[in-house]
Amino acid sequence: MNIFSSKSRASATVGVQPVGSAASSTMVGSSRTDLLESSLGGYTSVPPPVLLANGNGVAAPHADLDKVAILDAGSQFGKVIDRRVRELNVYTEMLPLETPLAVLLERGFKAIIISGGPASVFAEDALVYDPALFQSPIPVLGLCYGFQLMNTAYGGMVGKTARRNDGQTKIEVDQNSLLFKKMDTIQEVLLSHGDSVTIVPNNLTVIAKYNDLVVGIANVEQKKYGVQFHPEVDLTVNGMQIFRNFLFEIAGLRANFLMANREQECLNYIRSHVKSKTVLLLASGGVDSTVCAALLRKVCSPDQLIILHIDNGFMRKNESLQVVESLKKIGLKVIHRDFSDRFRYARRRRPEEEDGADYVSVVSPTLMETVDPEEKRKIIGDTFMEVANVVLKEDLKLELNDVLLCQGTLRPDLIESSSKMASQHSEAIKTHHNDTNFVRQLRARVRTVHFASECLSECLPKPCVSVSSVSVCLRSPVDCV
Repeated sequence: MNIFSSKSRASATVGVQPVGSAASSTMVGSSRTDLLESSLGGYTSVPPPVLLANGNGVAAPHADLDKVAILDAGSQFGKVIDRRVRELNVYTEMLPLETPLAVLLERGFKAIIISGGPASVFAEDALVYDPALFQSPIPVLGLCYGFQLMNTAYGGMVGKTARRNDGQTKIEVDQNSLLFKKMDTIQEVLLSHGDSVTIVPNNLTVIAKYNDLVVGIANVEQKKYGVQFHPEVDLTVNGMQIFRNFLFEIAGLRANFLMANREQECLNYIRSHVKSKTVLLLASGGVDSTVCAALLRKVCSPDQLIILHIDNGFMRKNESLQVVESLKKIGLKVIHRDFSDRFRYARRRRPEEEDGADYVSVVSPTLMETVDPEEKRKIIGDTFMEVANVVLKEDLKLELNDVLLCQGTLRPDLIESSSKMASQHSEAIKTHHNDTNFVRQLRARVRTVHFASECLSECLPKPCVSVSSVSVCLRSPVDCV
């Protein structure tokens, strides 16, 4: 017997209005959110290969590119979804879940992916979204939270199950579904959810099951698909095939976002914002800052660049010297400063109040007395910003308003630190030294440069491990002490 041959009965929705209802033309969720066009940004199409940055911080592509909107529901894997799609040479932008369909249509997106997230679709404070997404001609793929949101939007029900499902497991998929084309019936996937679909409406078809649980649904005619699992992670063995099927078989997109687009996208972003200003880059010798240094060298003159390597006392033997020599080999002038003692005796900077008051130094254990890894990372991150400011002001005698700070941050750092550059709703896994609360507060104090977001999603394809995914953030330095 084919377990996917029948449909469950229709039901009333929980917490949202079903597709086609009278209320489906308005925003749905815990409260209506006014979406300012300035928060979403606009873009200008220009002749290739020039790619300018829009107000949302993402470089706008040439109009001929097929584009996918990734709507963020708070997933810690949001940037991984972005990466996976771009690995298939399809351009992406991450936008808030509450982005109206009208904005997506105006920008010319040809497919939508709704991410997972920690919230419940039936909670009183459920995330705001536009139910018109599921009435539009644009193909939609809902993942985890997006899967449950789709089910409720069509009139189904979601509820708590006896226990959570967390981990890699085997499910059964419908091979007749385009979403699972060229895939075996039994698939290994990552399930991570506490809520489950309990009733599937008549206007959706079940296309995947885990025992008695529904983990895949579709409305084939409207090109709307949803899965409870995470195809973006490696634990879903054939996740990339699922993305291929959705992007190319279902949405009919072209793989026309090529390497030349990506490099030029970043170089033009840097060129348009740096102009004639001096740029200060804190270079650790790692992938992220080294990529930033290499890209800056392509755009800026040597006199514009100040590459600063700070020895924090935790480097391997002679590693700092090796970092400096390696950067010099690619034509960069490097300033090397040893602040080992400063780091060893550094203390955590804490807010006086929990409501976001200014950060001040307080009497607390020094770094070398601290045991908790989370606390150590915060101390190191805060101290990096302090000593960088010391070098900037005391050694280099620079005017703050004439200098930009270039910061490179790997995707995992943004995701794990719950950075707003990665997601608007996700929860932190751990703090990274380049994304502490103090660093974020300094970013908010920018006085002359009012942009802060990703320039580059990936510099080279996955096999090129020498240069990995980075985000480039150009900011004006501010006083740290």
